[in-house]
Amino acid sequence: MDIAWRRVSSDTVIKDRWIDVRADRCVTAQGTEVSPYYVLTYPDWVNVVALTPQRDLLLVRQYRHAVEQAVLELPGGMMEADDVDPEQSARRELMEETGYVSERWLRIATLFPNPATHTNRVHSFLALDAVPRHGQRLDDGEEGLTVSSMPLDAALDALCTGLLGQAMHVAALTMAARLIDKA
Repeated sequence: MDIAWRRVSSDTVIKDRWIDVRADRCVTAQGTEVSPYYVLTYPDWVNVVALTPQRDLLLVRQYRHAVEQAVLELPGGMMEADDVDPEQSARRELMEETGYVSERWLRIATLFPNPATHTNRVHSFLALDAVPRHGQRLDDGEEGLTVSSMPLDAALDALCTGLLGQAMHVAALTMAARLIDKA
């Protein structure tokens, strides 16, 4: 049974370097019209579960305007057009945001952040034995981003208290926990 919707038309609502929003006119497989149906096109994202040789988890705190507060997160960000693959992007984001590098990388998973409305994917990586190499190299808009670390077990224990406010980062960290001792 075919359940795919058919897109009858599509209009761009807004498009800039950050976001591309379109309004689709769709018809379901059963013939019901759904219009407008908004679709958000973003570049793919990456996040990094980075552990030091002492098994401390690297975290960043940065201001997130939509919730109007500084939020504790995993290092990560958008893939750039010249990134050759998600791992290169993850390596770049870890280095830029924290100044740390790692030679031991494992892909955790590639997921859809919100397949109902978003077209992009989030690629999660585990970086083992991360060590500081230089200072941060922050992008515009990341001013005030701070780096901290905490023991991995303490971070995992604190997830249910809201330690990380970003659901995709919670997912990455919990999936990484299953891989760490096997790596």
